[in-house]
Amino acid sequence: MRLRDSLEGVAVFVAAAEACSFSEAARRLGVSPSAVSQAISALEARLGTPLFRRSTRSLSLTDVGNDYLRTVAPALAQVKQAAEVASGRGGRPTGPLRLTMPRAPFDLLIAPMLGAFQDNYPGVNLEIAVEARLVDIVKDGYDAGLRYGNCIDKDMVATLVAPKSEAILVASPGYLRARSAPVTPADLLDHRVIACRSQGTGLVIPWTLRSAGKTVQIAPPLATILHDLASQIELAVRGLGIVSAPAAMVADLLAAGQLARVLPAWSSQMEELYLYFPNRRQQSAALRAFIEFLRRAP
Repeated sequence: MRLRDSLEGVAVFVAAAEACSFSEAARRLGVSPSAVSQAISALEARLGTPLFRRSTRSLSLTDVGNDYLRTVAPALAQVKQAAEVASGRGGRPTGPLRLTMPRAPFDLLIAPMLGAFQDNYPGVNLEIAVEARLVDIVKDGYDAGLRYGNCIDKDMVATLVAPKSEAILVASPGYLRARSAPVTPADLLDHRVIACRSQGTGLVIPWTLRSAGKTVQIAPPLATILHDLASQIELAVRGLGIVSAPAAMVADLLAAGQLARVLPAWSSQMEELYLYFPNRRQQSAALRAFIEFLRRAP
């Protein structure tokens, strides 16, 4: 048995176990599904025991497979990290870096810094999924994600990226001229709002508004629901309703007169923003560089 074949078999096994799919593991590794299947079969033959339960509809680890994954996944990550350092890549990161995040942090934080990051680390190939859904970053093959504090699983390592911030209510001047502008939070119940549905509960997310020590929660019945924040703001500019948005994200639109504050004495608090990744993996050089770059960003 050649050492290289053994290590490659372990790498294929870890990819298949994390993806719960031979075809998805093949996509991530850049090989064919048959190559993945053959590598797993060869590894199982060497070990003398099945690592996966296979059916036409599902793939799951056996008990031995689960024990094997807990042992070899951290060891494989250490081997990869050692290889990066030994080849000099620890100082000059290269390779893929896959991230997932919601629209607000992408627009406000990540997009403005991407040019400088790519100039500093031209060998890193960034792939960013901007999406509202809560993502299993291990299963979906991401290196890390950006999420607000109350959306991060307990078994993740998280590093603070941005403190709590303010979200405000805004609408177009045309929308407010055509209707009686809200004077109290209760008046929002008579207005059309542009809202988001929780990916966890399936319910439309209510607005929790605060002012001078008072807190009220409003769930307006007339809602247009979109999961993309940029699209919500665009509809507000077009006069289709009131939206709650990060203050920094709508500052230019307010200054240009395309949007106006609604209930200016009231606002919502957005949770801290974290970058998170699985705690049983060693960070790649590319991820370490990205984290350090975020810490230095103004």
